[in-house]
Amino acid sequence: MIFNKNNNGSRELRELTGNYYATNDFSKITGEINAATDEITELISQPVYATIEGYYKSDNSDKADIIRKLQRPIALLATLRLYQKNDLSHEDSGRKVKLDQDNEKLPWQWQLDRDDAIHLEEYYKAVDILIRALNSSDIQQWKDSKAYKQSQQLIIRNGESFESYFPIQRSERTYLLLVPFIREVQRLQVERAYGAGWSALLTEDNDDETAAHYAACKAVALLAMSTALRRNQLQLIPAGVIRTYVAESGAMNSTPATLADIRLLAEWMADDAATWIDEMKRARDGATVERNIMPNNDPRNKFMRL
Repeated sequence: MIFNKNNNGSRELRELTGNYYATNDFSKITGEINAATDEITELISQPVYATIEGYYKSDNSDKADIIRKLQRPIALLATLRLYQKNDLSHEDSGRKVKLDQDNEKLPWQWQLDRDDAIHLEEYYKAVDILIRALNSSDIQQWKDSKAYKQSQQLIIRNGESFESYFPIQRSERTYLLLVPFIREVQRLQVERAYGAGWSALLTEDNDDETAAHYAACKAVALLAMSTALRRNQLQLIPAGVIRTYVAESGAMNSTPATLADIRLLAEWMADDAATWIDEMKRARDGATVERNIMPNNDPRNKFMRL
């Protein structure tokens, strides 16, 4: 465990989360810490976790920053789950609500939901910060991990690059979860559409990219998101992304998107991707893209999108 050195676990959680009492009994949260550790380890790989845990146990002061970046998401997720379970106390005679009637009141359900959402958002941000730190670190175990190696074979190699083609709030966590979809659409659709010379396109730098590279990345990003939506992988999509593209009259940003919204969004993304694949082919062949700036007022064209 990457906590509780010198029996100081509760104070560590207090410093990392800002809302955990340093006087709490640390043994009550160890189960949640272990579960949260397993989730983070699944994302970054066991060798990476073991390496950073080794820094922690050996008092490696040079690695204090990466140690805290790993501790924080674990601490946030563990404390959130502990709070959710402690809304009710569990006793032999049943579940109870213990409340000081003079000084305390039970929160409304919407307050609990909002608090959960805030904690989860902090957790996601902490995971993003951890992965960005690993990408720029000298930890070889991360460079050797399956997730990192797979990402380096793709035309879009990290969340920051993905953000320049499709908004995911620079989420490295979302990017890693999208990697299987990116691999699929890159190999089965975009690479095949490009044809010979694809390997050369992969070597381009995003900071000085050609029109063909830009169009290929746009197509990959759109198709990956569309595929994830079609397969109901809604947990991959950051809050607000769907509402950014599908706005209902009077709907709040917190209103859940309907299945019809999601299906429509996936179709729009696939249509947009087809356009970018066409642009990629034009750029590959050196063709000049002709754009008609005048609207098509053909009376037979009755299609309209609101």
